[in-house]
Amino acid sequence: MNKAWLEVVMPASLVLIFCTIMVFGFSMSGLLVEPAPVAPELAGEPAKPTAKPIMPNPVPTGADAAAVAAGDALFKRNCAQCHAVNDVVVGPALAGIAKRRPMSWIIPWVKNSSKMVAKGDEYAVKIFNQYSKQQMPSFQLSDQEIKAIVTYIEFQEQQMTDPVATGVVACR
Repeated sequence: MNKAWLEVVMPASLVLIFCTIMVFGFSMSGLLVEPAPVAPELAGEPAKPTAKPIMPNPVPTGADAAAVAAGDALFKRNCAQCHAVNDVVVGPALAGIAKRRPMSWIIPWVKNSSKMVAKGDEYAVKIFNQYSKQQMPSFQLSDQEIKAIVTYIEFQEQQMTDPVATGVVACR
């Protein structure tokens, strides 16, 4: 190969490599994705009236609000290291837990999951095995505190499934 040929090909090769890396980087970051059309309400156009008015879910008041607030604090202090409401972290997502298991199962599970696994509780063993036999620690929480955590989880789940209540509108 002669020197003149390398002086032309080498810079072109470097530019090609650089462009390839940039395209890959932009595509992985989502910058090369064509944006989805914006909803008319978000683009500043007036929204079309609906057949019936949409009423947001009320924010809990009184005892419910106290239970949600207490559950929030207890969840953050005891559960959030390993759980989220809608996402798997170390342990399972907790959304829908009150639909999957009765409170009479949840309370002993939170207080001492290893005891339930050792007893051979079918669902407890399934969860234990599904999450790589990672033992959930035992918690010295009262029944009321556990119920407050479940109330908080149910409230968060409701907020995430009802965009009107939260005021959040997802766009793609």
